[in-house]
This record gives sequence, structure tokens and C-alpha cells, in this order.
Amino acid sequence: MGRETEHWLLKTEPAEWSWEDQAANGGLSKWDGVKNKQAQKNMKSMRSGDLCFFYHSGSKSRRVVGVVSIVREWYTDDNGEGAVDVKAVGEMRKPVDLAEIKKDKGMKDFGLIRQPRLSVVPVEKGVWKKSFLMQTLAWRPNLTNLLTKTSLSSWRDAAVRFRAFSSSPDYSNQSRGGLHRFYSEKFPGSKGDFVRLQGDEFFHMTKVLRLKVNDRIELFNGKGGLVEGCIQTIDRTGADIAALEQPKLLPPLTTQWHVYAAFGTLKGGRADWLVEKCTELGASSLTPLLTERCQSISENRVDRLQRVIFAASKQCQRLHEMTLKPPTKVCGLLPVVAQSKLSFIGVAEATPVFNSLCSVKRERCGIMIIGPEGDFTERELSMIVEAGATAVGLGPYRLRVETATITLLSTLMLWSDSGTLD
Repeated sequence: MGRETEHWLLKTEPAEWSWEDQAANGGLSKWDGVKNKQAQKNMKSMRSGDLCFFYHSGSKSRRVVGVVSIVREWYTDDNGEGAVDVKAVGEMRKPVDLAEIKKDKGMKDFGLIRQPRLSVVPVEKGVWKKSFLMQTLAWRPNLTNLLTKTSLSSWRDAAVRFRAFSSSPDYSNQSRGGLHRFYSEKFPGSKGDFVRLQGDEFFHMTKVLRLKVNDRIELFNGKGGLVEGCIQTIDRTGADIAALEQPKLLPPLTTQWHVYAAFGTLKGGRADWLVEKCTELGASSLTPLLTERCQSISENRVDRLQRVIFAASKQCQRLHEMTLKPPTKVCGLLPVVAQSKLSFIGVAEATPVFNSLCSVKRERCGIMIIGPEGDFTERELSMIVEAGATAVGLGPYRLRVETATITLLSTLMLWSDSGTLD
């Protein structure tokens, strides 16, 4: 008789790694950075198929937001740190707050309450089955069937089988393809050349998607390169991929929009969301704009946003990865505006954006500018407009920085796609 599925709770600061990050990364992540010996001991006890509550910690968000499964047991990574790999299984329809858990007298022995500072907590079977927790889970498929290892494995297989990307032989639509696509910085030079895939991409290929020798895939390099390949060999550290065709180098298909947005003051996951959506919509680059009301953005945050860009690029299957540029001040933006044939800045009560677009012609590149919370100062706005930016209105209401950014970018991308470039 096999070992029964055990249950755990994993804590994470949402500012460092949130449920939204987990979802954006294809549901897969490496759970590392755990230093506490007791927490490490708990992680070493985890087995493939075990289920874990995904718990947002911190002063403003203490709640269970979803469930993940263990897909790779304790191992030591290249940096010498211990980790397990987890895969998203279900999201709470309504997050369960710590305060709600504490109200239940039957939860008094729950490790989350008894050892509140422990980041990896075992969950007793009785606690796991508490109806007020489990009934809030948005399981797909049925919850009862997923509580066994066998059905959990079947569900993961089904998720792979139902991947609904249509094939596009001429690659005229770069966002769709019939094969699983993987990132590789090293790219084959010609048909028949080999590339070795390692690290997270290798793990995703073999452990999550369970691809095998002779399966066909696509490789991209984030710079427009795309090639169809075939898995030739698989060993413990990587897979060798053979190019089945001459690699293609595909140019961007529409106007390259460069986004300047003052989002350094955004809290929680709002900046992540802005970066993710800019990536998905097809922005060529994103530059954090420093203004009098948004004077900095932390280096740690920039590192995190790079990871968000990579995950979003894979999710939407874009071939040209969006560039996150170093922060710039308004004085550094002015020469860029002056040299650009297309430049727009979101301004309250300005001419509606669609009216402005009727009087300009499409170009191969352009820039758009969004100010900080509290907007630009009058002096900053005057300088940018005098440099050559066209002020455009985004509707009658006051918009958040991230909402304004995505609204203007969406409009410009759709306008660019509606005709041919000059």
C-alpha cells in the first residue's frame, strides 16, 4: 500500500512571489530561499503529489489563496540552496483570511496558529478537509477526484492535452503555434545543429509537460529567432535538441511602441500587472520614468520585473522579448520625444486619443508616456509637450497609472495593427 498524500502550507510574501506570479509562470515555480531548519525539514519530507495551501503572508495580506502540488521533491540547486518545485492546482474562489481560520475552535492546533513564524507548515488531514477552506477552492476538475495522486497526475496530463494553440505554417501570426515553445539563449546556426536545453526550461519540458525523445518542439531566443526542433537525447541535467529546419529570424510585425511610465510608487502587485500586460500587448520596451512625484524604483524590484517579463513572454508566445530599460528622468526623456515622429502623453481633459490618431500617419516606432500617481507637475507636462509629445485624453474619469498605461497602449497597438506601416 502506497504512502497517502500529505498536506502542507507554504507561506510567501506577495511582494516577492504571489499567486499571480505563479499563474503567470505557467503555474510552475521553484520554492526556495527557506532558511529555518524546521521549515527545511518539512520540505524534505514532501513527496511528489503532496498538496499545499498557497498562503500570502505579510502585514496586509494573511490568507490562503490557492493550492499547489509537489512536482519535484527536495533537491539542491546550482547555488547550493535546497528547494522543491510546485505546480498550481486550484485557486480559491474567495481567499480565506487568517482571522477566519482563527475563529474556528477546531483549528487551534493548526501549525499556522501554533507556530506563526514558520514558513512551511504541515497540515493535518482534519484541517485540510475543513469545509470552509475546501469549499472555496475553484477546482478543475472535481475536487474529490483530485485528492489522490493518480487523478492529480491525470489532471496534469489532461491540461497538456487540451493546449489549444492552432498551427500557423507561415508564422504570419507569431503568437500561435502548434508545438510547445521553449526559450534558449543559444540558438542553432543551421538545420541539423544541436542546442542543449537545461535549467527551468528543461525541467518544464520533461517533468511538467513530460515530453520525450523524438517529440517535436519550437525554440525561440527572444530576439525574433524561431526554429522547429526534435528532442534527440535526455539525461539528468538536460536535453539535446536538433534543429529540423533553417532557423528563422522574424521581424516585428507592427509599430514598435516604447512605453515610459512612472510606476515606481505602485504598491503590491500593481507594478507586476502593468509590466505583464505591457509584455502581452506587445510593447517593445518599458522604461520606468522618474518624476517629482515618483523619484525612485528599487533595484530588487527591477530584478523581479525581469522575471515577470520572461514569464509573460512565454505565456503569450511573443518572439521579441520586451526590454526593461534603466529608469530615466524627465530631462532624459525630452531628447527622445524630440526625435520621435510619434509620441503621445496621457493628459486629463486633452483631445480624445481616437481624434488625435485620425490626423497622424503610422510609423515604425513611437513612444507613449504616462505620469505618476498625482500626475506630472505643470512644469514637467509643459516640458514634455513642448518637446513634441501630443497630449491625448483617455476618457472622463481619473485612471490609475497601470490602467492608463494599458488603456493607451492597447489603443495604440490596435491602431497600429489596423493598417500598413509607411
